[in-house]
Amino acid sequence: MRTAEFTLIAALLSAAILEAADLPDFSGTWETTYGTLFLQQDNSHVSGYYTLDGYSTIDGEVGHDGRFVFTYSEPTVSGKGWFEISSDSMSIHGMWRPDGGGEWYEWEGYRAGAGVTPSNWLVILESEWQSSLSEEEYSFGEMLEAWFARVSGVNVRHRFIHDVDDLTTFCLESSGLPGELYLVIASHGSSSGIELASSAVSSREFIDAIRPCSNIAMIHFSCCEIMSGQMAEAIVSSRSSWPEDFIVSGYSRSVDWGASGLIEIFYFNQMLENGFSPPDAATSVIEDIDFAGQSSTRWMDAAGFTWIQAE
Repeated sequence: MRTAEFTLIAALLSAAILEAADLPDFSGTWETTYGTLFLQQDNSHVSGYYTLDGYSTIDGEVGHDGRFVFTYSEPTVSGKGWFEISSDSMSIHGMWRPDGGGEWYEWEGYRAGAGVTPSNWLVILESEWQSSLSEEEYSFGEMLEAWFARVSGVNVRHRFIHDVDDLTTFCLESSGLPGELYLVIASHGSSSGIELASSAVSSREFIDAIRPCSNIAMIHFSCCEIMSGQMAEAIVSSRSSWPEDFIVSGYSRSVDWGASGLIEIFYFNQMLENGFSPPDAATSVIEDIDFAGQSSTRWMDAAGFTWIQAE
């Protein structure tokens, strides 16, 4: 009896997994009739938000017929609706109506970047370093943005983040960028993880934030000591579908600001201008910059630059 029950449960679980794999994927960034829509899908459940008249949420399920049936909530009204996705997964169409009934209205959309030539995207999500008016404002992301303005085929987006919600929002938007995503997190850090102004970010929270980013080529933590902890291993182990040459890189030690700036301009230039793969670019950092790895030089402490590659 126990064997029969186990077999039945296993069969049901296998069927559920297969059904989820057959469902269309609504994840990503959509330009729609009612503003930019950001969706994240986990099996059949889809949630997200859009930007009409402020922050508005959407939540629902994808049925076996491929239709995403949802409820929405805006600042002054709520209602329900549905979306269907095109066969090439590049557009959505559907209907909506407010609570209480009445007429149904069309809601159309297309993937952000549809029709745009794919390119490389360097996205820097940065914590604000200064803590009072006595400090001059400074930003690592602005430095990278200025450097890569000269490189064709590279688009740079730099945003400040203060908490997990900011991180999640900008990662979700990044998932819709047309091309390869090179993601940089610039903040204070430790072996425990990313330290933002209002809270720390755990491995699980970071993995959840990047889940929609199927276009991600690599992740770099411009953070002290983060590679001495378990976050990088957790990220690499979180999925089996990483692209070829995907790596997570960062520092295992407390790194000098000037050293990290020199290392990272060289590192990203190798990838985004010179065409190196992420592992080859990381290797060139260690081989060409004497203090980048675990050995100090006469004038600079070892930075502890290192990386983990997905298998």
